[in-house]
Amino acid sequence: MPRPRILLVNPNRMRPPIAPIGLEYVAAALARSGYEPVLGDLSFAVDWRQDLTANVEEVAPNAIGVTVRNLDDAYFASQDFVLETTRDVVAHIRGLTPAPVVLGGVGFSIAPKEILAYVGAQYGIAGDGEFAFPQLLDCLASDGDPATIPGAVFHTSGNGVVTMPPDLLDLVTMPTPRRRVADNPRYFTEGGQAGVETKRGCDQSCIYCVDPIAKGRRSRLRAPVSVVEEFQDLLEQGIDVLHLCDCEFNLPPEHARAVCEALIARGLGDKIRWYTYASPKPFDTDLAKTMARAGCLGINFGVDHADPDMLRRLGRRYGLETLRPVAHACRSAGLAVMFDTLLGGPGETKESLARALEFLRNTDVDRVGLSCGVRVYPYTPLARLVRHQGPLDSNPHLHGARENNDDLLRPVFYVDAAVGDDIHAYVWQLVKGDRRFLAADPRQSDRNYNYNDNSTLANAIRAGARGAYWDILRQLPDAHADAKA
Repeated sequence: MPRPRILLVNPNRMRPPIAPIGLEYVAAALARSGYEPVLGDLSFAVDWRQDLTANVEEVAPNAIGVTVRNLDDAYFASQDFVLETTRDVVAHIRGLTPAPVVLGGVGFSIAPKEILAYVGAQYGIAGDGEFAFPQLLDCLASDGDPATIPGAVFHTSGNGVVTMPPDLLDLVTMPTPRRRVADNPRYFTEGGQAGVETKRGCDQSCIYCVDPIAKGRRSRLRAPVSVVEEFQDLLEQGIDVLHLCDCEFNLPPEHARAVCEALIARGLGDKIRWYTYASPKPFDTDLAKTMARAGCLGINFGVDHADPDMLRRLGRRYGLETLRPVAHACRSAGLAVMFDTLLGGPGETKESLARALEFLRNTDVDRVGLSCGVRVYPYTPLARLVRHQGPLDSNPHLHGARENNDDLLRPVFYVDAAVGDDIHAYVWQLVKGDRRFLAADPRQSDRNYNYNDNSTLANAIRAGARGAYWDILRQLPDAHADAKA
C-alpha cells in the first residue's frame, strides 16, 4: 500500500535564499511516521503559481504543510509584509485541491490563532511539529478530534479558532534529521551558508523578543553528537560554511562548550566554518578559543544597546562592563565580532542614543549593526506596553501599520517620540564616516542594513563569498549596503 503523500511548501522568497530548515526537520519526522514528504520549494520559482500548480498536480497530496518562517522582514526601512504572500499561496492551494492545508513554523507559532485566521488555512501546528504534525495527519485521516493533538490550531463552529497547548519536545532523544529534502547545495551556492540549530527556547526576558513565545521559555538542548552528525551530513553535500539558528548559542555555556568539543573530537574543526549569535553574558576567552578550535569564525552579539538605562528597559541582564571584555575575548581567539543594537525603544532619547554610539565607537569590534525602530510583535512585553499606552492609531511612538492592525501582524515599529521625527537621520549624523557602523535609512539606497533583497550581498555570494552576511559585507571594498544574517 503506498504511503500517504504530504506536500511541504516553502513560500519564502526572500533574497539571499535561506534553506527551509524547519521543513527538513518535519520531513524527516514524517518519513519516520510512514508518510512520504515531498518538498514544493517556491524560493527559486520564476512563476510561483505555475510551479505550485505543477507540484499539487504531480504529488496529488493527502495534505499540504506550509511553513511560516517570517511575518515580515523586521526592517523599518522596507516593512515587507511577507505573510501576505503566504496568504496568497494558501489561497492558490485551496483553489487547486480539497486536501487540508496545515500551517507551521516558528513564525506561525508567534501568533497561531491570528495567523491561521489571516492566512485562511484550515489547520496549524503551534510549537514543535516533528511529532504533532504526523499525529494531526493521523487524526484527520481517521476523522478524529484535532483537540486531542498538542499544538493543534483549528476552526470551530462556536469558538472561532482554537489553539491546543503544545508539547515541548525533549530534543536530546530526537533522531538526527537527514538534511536531504531541500536542495541544500543550491541554497549554499545562492545563499552563502546553511543553518543548524543546537537548541530551542530561551529563558531571557527581552521585551521585544518572540523566541520564548514561539519556542518555549526554557532552553531545550540537542545532544552534541546529534548536532555533529548534522554538520557531517551537510559537509558530505559540499556545504562547509554554516550559521547556527540558536537565538543565543552560549546559553547555557556548558552546552555550547560540549557542542564545540564534539566538533573538535570528530575532526571537523578544520573542515568547516561557522558563525553564531551569542549573548554577551556569560562569555569568556576560554569559550571563545574553544569555539575557534571548533571552526567558528565570527559571532554576532545581540547587545541591543550601550546605555545602562536602555539595557534595563529592554529587559537585558547585563551592563556596559560586560561589553568590552567580550570584544577582547573574541580578539584573543581570532574571531570576527559584531555587536547588534535595537535603537528607539521605550525611554530612548537623543542623549541616550549619543551616549550609546559614543561607547560603541570606542569598542574594538568589526561591525556594529544599528537597527532603528523596534518591531512590536504580538504577545511580547513590548506589545503589552503599547496596548497599555492606548489605541495604536494615535500612539505617537508607533510607525508603520498603526490602523486596522490590532493583532499586530503587519509591521509596526516603536520609536520613542522623544527621539524626534527622524531617528535614521540622527543616527547617521552620529556615526557618519565610521565604516564599522551599519546604519539604515529608508530614503538612502546605500544604507541598507537588511538581508532581504540586498543586491550587494547577493552579488558577493554569486561571486563566491560565503559566511554570515555581516562578515561577507565587511570584507568587501567600498561596500556600504550591508546586512545581517
